[in-house]
Amino acid sequence: MSRIIDCHVHATGSEEASEIIEEMDRHGIDAIVMFSPYPGVMRNAYSGASSYSSKRQREVARYIAELQREYPDRIMGFLWLEPRLEDAVEVLDWALSDLELKGVKMIPYRWYPYDEKLLKIYEKIEELGAPVIFHSGILFGFEDSSRYCRPVNYEVLIKFPKLKFALAHVSWPWVDECIALWGRFRHAAQRAGRELQMFIDATPGTPPVYRGETFRKLMAYGAQDYVMFGSDSTAGSLDHSARILRADVRILRDELGMPEGVVRKYLGLNVARFLGLR
Repeated sequence: MSRIIDCHVHATGSEEASEIIEEMDRHGIDAIVMFSPYPGVMRNAYSGASSYSSKRQREVARYIAELQREYPDRIMGFLWLEPRLEDAVEVLDWALSDLELKGVKMIPYRWYPYDEKLLKIYEKIEELGAPVIFHSGILFGFEDSSRYCRPVNYEVLIKFPKLKFALAHVSWPWVDECIALWGRFRHAAQRAGRELQMFIDATPGTPPVYRGETFRKLMAYGAQDYVMFGSDSTAGSLDHSARILRADVRILRDELGMPEGVVRKYLGLNVARFLGLR
């Protein structure tokens, strides 16, 4: 049986590694991609980050690195990077090289993915060979920010062909735009004879009423090797991850009649390839 890997798990900053592993074992989850806490101060649950700092960015990086260090085969730490920091490139290099974090998480908030200041960050990530998960789609947790997160905004990454990235939430409600963008990157990769760099993180996002249709479109368009299971859970309680897993497997097996090979790819094999795991 292939491993089950949840590619989209958040940290609050108060978790203990042993407690996370207990939760994973309880729900049969073999590994998680775990994002460091946001390196800013939140005003309230539905507001934006009121402040952020390099000091805080380094603190959350160390925190997630410590959790990863205790269980390196099961907790894959990703740096939630605030690219507006003056020393963002330096912090990024330190977190991935010295702390050995496995990748990067970013949410466009008051910046567009194609902004000039982001290009040097993409260059560094590409140089380091790290994968990136971007938020894409409607954004409930930050103020007035969804316009930054349209999937087509990420077309700029075609200029960085060795940068492996995923758009989270299938960019809901812009699912068709996300799939079209994936097709754009597939076409570019085929023409250049290189590996396709774009993956799709199927973390909800998509409410249950849309989810079956979303998977149907993804599979019909040939994305079965690039769609990854994720849940948007917090690491201290993976009940939500288990519920999403069961619901997604039911859709893939029962509603769409997907073969077991496709289900296994979705639950872990595609994520493992995204992470560069063997």
